[in-house]
Amino acid sequence: MKLSKYIIPLIAVILTATACKKSFNDLNINENKPAAVLPSLLLNGILYNMYDAPYSMNERWCQYYCCNYDYYGNNRYDLGSGDNYYATLKNVIKMKEEAIKTAADLNPYSALAKFFNAYFFAKMSLEMGDIPVTQALQGATNFTPVYDSQKKVFQQVLSWLDSANTDLTKLIAANDQTLTGDFYYSNNLAQWQKLVNTFRLRVLIHLSKKTDDADLNVKQQFATIVANTSKYPVMEDASDNLQFTFLHPTNNYPMNPDNFGFDALRYNTSATYVGLLTQLRDPRVFVTTEPASALVAAGKSPTSYDAFVGANPGEDLGAMYIKANGGQYSLINRKHYYETYTAEPSIQIGFAEMCFNIAEAINRGWLSNGPLGTAEDYYKAGIKASFAFYNIPESGSFVAYFLKSGSPGSTNVVYNKYNIPVDFNAYYSQTAVQYAGNNATGLTQILNQRYLALFRHSGLESWFTYRRTGVPAFTTGPGTGNSGRIAMRFQYPTSERTANTTNYTQALQSQFSGNDDINGLMWIAK
Repeated sequence: MKLSKYIIPLIAVILTATACKKSFNDLNINENKPAAVLPSLLLNGILYNMYDAPYSMNERWCQYYCCNYDYYGNNRYDLGSGDNYYATLKNVIKMKEEAIKTAADLNPYSALAKFFNAYFFAKMSLEMGDIPVTQALQGATNFTPVYDSQKKVFQQVLSWLDSANTDLTKLIAANDQTLTGDFYYSNNLAQWQKLVNTFRLRVLIHLSKKTDDADLNVKQQFATIVANTSKYPVMEDASDNLQFTFLHPTNNYPMNPDNFGFDALRYNTSATYVGLLTQLRDPRVFVTTEPASALVAAGKSPTSYDAFVGANPGEDLGAMYIKANGGQYSLINRKHYYETYTAEPSIQIGFAEMCFNIAEAINRGWLSNGPLGTAEDYYKAGIKASFAFYNIPESGSFVAYFLKSGSPGSTNVVYNKYNIPVDFNAYYSQTAVQYAGNNATGLTQILNQRYLALFRHSGLESWFTYRRTGVPAFTTGPGTGNSGRIAMRFQYPTSERTANTTNYTQALQSQFSGNDDINGLMWIAK
């Protein structure tokens, strides 16, 4: 009796203590912060981080257009730190982890994670050189990852892409429809598989200086993909493009009616781009640019190719400003780019580029032909795809609009309209355009047309290609700085100097004689 007298209060004390302990733990839980996240939400952010927007220094470094007013920037090759996608890659890991919690190890998110790894690591390496990969993203277990050689980076990139293709083949065969949150392809795994292999072709083209490396086996890898599209499907037309489509008011095209008054006159086209168009008498010039107003006022026809003039990117900025404001240079077409908030989609990886990549590979002797035919067949298909993007027909005519007065998007805007006749066969019959064959001249033609097709698209891709091939010829001068040189690489993120000093220093020593030099030549470019 006496024992039971004390047991009951003791039990009450224990229960009370337990309850108190539980309540204290509960206080540490933030009910407004989710303990887990849907993989689709992580996917959405990763997809957005893939997007390289137009209207940036990337386009100036690719010499597509120039800034002519120093308040808004310049055209200098003062390259700072390259892109740091490690935070995005952490989300790739988390996306895969969250997907595995509710699905099998083989699932769309895990398959796409391999592609995202390949995409972001390849881009960082192309910009900077050797980077941490093998020991990267290990969190608190390793704050100082070693740098992988660029060769090792690209071996891993190609391995990821091959594995992603295999996984997607299995998922498509199983009719897996669990992917959500994909604003590029509306969760279509078949299109993602085409993208994976198309991107792999791009990566292999980047390795064109390393075809003698038996470990990489560049030529055979490229030829195997093109020859076996049932196993390695690639883009079939422009509907397979990976492109960012702008939506008003959530995601406006960077040039739009809102900023027309601030900078429409501050950017003019580059002679590198416009000069190539006018040399080839290419109708795309009427869509993307406007004739120089001073030349039109002096009597030039606005539909004459010699009315279009771009500025030398190397020109002194003050001199460029005076000439541009005097109407001596062609502006970016204000109807096409400023009239609406959505302008045109921004292609990140596209069918036209793929055609030129395959044409280049055939030209270099990596394979004899592909499903579309010869190098010339792919070359022509790439040009036609680019024309179609701008709604330029193969025969007939289209309307060109050049701003006369007013502000695009407003009620007082007035455009001059011109019918531009088009005959693709006549265009192609020009000696400068018609494919010269699988020789050096033919290769230059392919690379020039690739450059024209990538105007305002694909971020730094045209700069990477210039570094690899020297085509088209970029110009320099006081306006581009860097002692009259085109910079060859970006520097490493500042954080690497302080947080990963030993490995950072070793990476610089092994590549660039110890200097984080923007003019240093990385392994892939040698």
